[in-house]
Amino acid sequence: MVVVLIPAYEPDEQLITLTRRLAEQDLSVLVVDDGSGEKYGSIFAQCHTATVITLPRNSGKGAALKAGMRYILENLPECTHVITCDADGQHRVEDVVRVRERLLKGEKFVLTVRQRTHRKIPLRSRVGNSLSRFVYALLANRYLSDNQSGLRGFAREHLSWLTKVERNNYDYEMNMLYYAAKKNIRIDTLPIEAIYIGNNESSHFNPVMDTVKIYRSLFRLAVGSILAFGVAELLMGVLSLTVGYHGLFLTMSIVAAVSYTVGTLLNMFVFFRHTPCHDYLRNLIYTVVEYFVYTLGCMLLGYAQPELPLFLAFNLVYILGIPLRYCLHKFTFIATRTRE
Repeated sequence: MVVVLIPAYEPDEQLITLTRRLAEQDLSVLVVDDGSGEKYGSIFAQCHTATVITLPRNSGKGAALKAGMRYILENLPECTHVITCDADGQHRVEDVVRVRERLLKGEKFVLTVRQRTHRKIPLRSRVGNSLSRFVYALLANRYLSDNQSGLRGFAREHLSWLTKVERNNYDYEMNMLYYAAKKNIRIDTLPIEAIYIGNNESSHFNPVMDTVKIYRSLFRLAVGSILAFGVAELLMGVLSLTVGYHGLFLTMSIVAAVSYTVGTLLNMFVFFRHTPCHDYLRNLIYTVVEYFVYTLGCMLLGYAQPELPLFLAFNLVYILGIPLRYCLHKFTFIATRTRE
């Protein structure tokens, strides 16, 4: 059985139509009323084709999604797959059915990708999507062409860790993808039509406050990697003063090894100790490639500007290499996809 999980806060009549049309496609529907209050009780009461559970107060989209997942784990043993869908009409029933087809064909994690026709996508959404792709790729070492779409599908086996993902608001959905990257889970992507009703004005998403929360939460999850880079910076400063360019290869090898080891140990025993990670080999490959490029860059700068300290050369190459890292992740994503 495939269950469509819909978090809803102060919905309108579109929710009634959505639940009815999903039921017509032989989909079971679970709606989580995220503390909308008595004023919206009649809307939920008319969702006759869905099971509705109500949270005592408004707790955020992430909290509603996790409450629904826990309900499925505890009460619906026959459920094999879950599809999350927004309540505001942003997702077509036809696309929900396509996600179901991918899941039933064997995919374990499906993320929909909204097709970008700039004429249709509001400016705030277009800018936000582009920025989130860039930040996510650099922090998670994985590129996703759309990491903000709420239409997603999961095999039941993922629900146990999905209920443990941090945060309870819109940042939960981004954190979910970061956890998936750390667990080295393959994410199948499926293109869908982007629908923005009334310039997306019906959305409860605050483009300023919620965006700040999303990135703050994402940086918080990546703190292990950030601290590892801080250690690498400190070590590079010491070796730059004592060894300099004469021991460039040894210096870079030591810094790369220490950075990778510190980041791995912090994630393994501190920041993700309750959620096993399986991205160590992928991160090792990226570390080797990155520091090889850093070494070549520092060699060229040292040859062109011998008076430039190795520490400054390293940081200059690192800054210049940020777009290259992004392109590397994007190329890897495209190269490993046979369809989207």
